[in-house]
Amino acid sequence: MNTNFELKLQAWLDGELSAAEAQRIGQEITGDAEASQIVAELRSIKTALAGNEPVLTVPETREFYWSKIERQIEREARSPRTVPPPRVAAWRRWLTPLSGFAAMACMLYLAVRPPALPTFDEISSTGEGMEAVTFHDQSAGMTVVWLADPSEQAQPIQTPAVQTPDAGDTEAGMD
Repeated sequence: MNTNFELKLQAWLDGELSAAEAQRIGQEITGDAEASQIVAELRSIKTALAGNEPVLTVPETREFYWSKIERQIEREARSPRTVPPPRVAAWRRWLTPLSGFAAMACMLYLAVRPPALPTFDEISSTGEGMEAVTFHDQSAGMTVVWLADPSEQAQPIQTPAVQTPDAGDTEAGMD
């Protein structure tokens, strides 16, 4: 008999074949007396070994137990310890890119927003009885303020007298 076929018989007995192949091997066993004899021998060996394997356990002695602990301690002492990064480094790892992103967002906001128009205070401070009129020209960027004092105590500004030629003098001088 073929060794390959004997291995197939063992696999059939252990239930390791697919359903189609197990059916084919089962038909060959019923038709072949030598194959039936090999399967019977394999079954008897399998049942004899299944219940008769002794289980041996060795009790751990006190010295063995403590030597196992000592070996574990030595193994851990030789392995390099990984120190977890301090909290500052962990924060820095997150804050560095975040601050760069915030700076870029501020720059983008400043570049995109419309320019603010200049504003002028509309509050004028003048003395008692003084009147003020303010004119703002935003396109030229200038402000003009007119002050007037309508009180009776205000003295008119004296302007030097300018002599204007008289109509008669003008004609005489022309002759």
